[in-house]
Amino acid sequence: MFVTLNCNKDNQSFIVFDLAMLALGVFGLLLVWAGWFLGGWWLILSALMLLGIVLLAYGVWVEPRRVKVSNFKINLSSQSKVMIKVVFIADLHAGSNKPKKWYDRVFSRIKDMGADLLLVGGDLVVSQASHLNKLEALNEIGCQYGKYFVLGNHDYLDNPGQIVKSLTGWGFHDLTNANLTLRCQGLDLRLAGIDDCVFGQQAAVPAPACASPLILLCHEPDVLRDLAEGQADLVLCGHNHGGQIRWPGLGALFVPSKLGRRVDAGFKVVNGIRTYLTTGLGEVLCRARLFCPPEIVVLEIGI
Repeated sequence: MFVTLNCNKDNQSFIVFDLAMLALGVFGLLLVWAGWFLGGWWLILSALMLLGIVLLAYGVWVEPRRVKVSNFKINLSSQSKVMIKVVFIADLHAGSNKPKKWYDRVFSRIKDMGADLLLVGGDLVVSQASHLNKLEALNEIGCQYGKYFVLGNHDYLDNPGQIVKSLTGWGFHDLTNANLTLRCQGLDLRLAGIDDCVFGQQAAVPAPACASPLILLCHEPDVLRDLAEGQADLVLCGHNHGGQIRWPGLGALFVPSKLGRRVDAGFKVVNGIRTYLTTGLGEVLCRARLFCPPEIVVLEIGI
């Protein structure tokens, strides 16, 4: 399921990038025009150039504005009696890439989903804590069992304390190196979070105190290298953005993880642990995506 969300062009810091991509496209069209008249092999090269221009335009101006809603159902208990709707997002990267109105529309959609639980997997900003004001509509989302977050590597680049303060003021609970048990319709669901692998101080995953299922929230999937089967029933990660640029049949061109393409995007099983890696909502380095749209993950979890 996709929805296209309008992204205003009043984002001044990205005008230069847009103009550069536009200039590259115009130059490519001139080469296509020249090849059309030259004929022969030039005609084939022109066709390939035209395809490249179309992909460039789509990857820069269309796909970053689209939002994919991924729906899954997963049982964490052999005899699930209660279903919990969990919305998971990560890598919002509020900063110069997208305006506040874009995030407002995303959060409005999440609010309308009526989630029981909202989990945010870090990297709320690109580099400046002050940009968190673009995400203030998160305050309007209410969930029966609460809203929780962990920090990501980008959140440590400026003032992580301010990010934590703002989020807690919006009704979120800091799950970084913490764990708790939720009582859901008479059954227990455990939540735990781990700090960022790059700049944070990671604590050990809590040992099982009971047979209740455990959802582990973390930013980088590299956490999985230190986990053994049975330590968590479901791990939710971000960080990799699915690579941002993916090719059909090849997948991500680059995955910023020591586990490589094993943890690029989607459902994976690592060390015997079920894991979901979201492609995230924002971008870094450049506002470009290809065959890897921004994502909201909706999980119907049985406990």
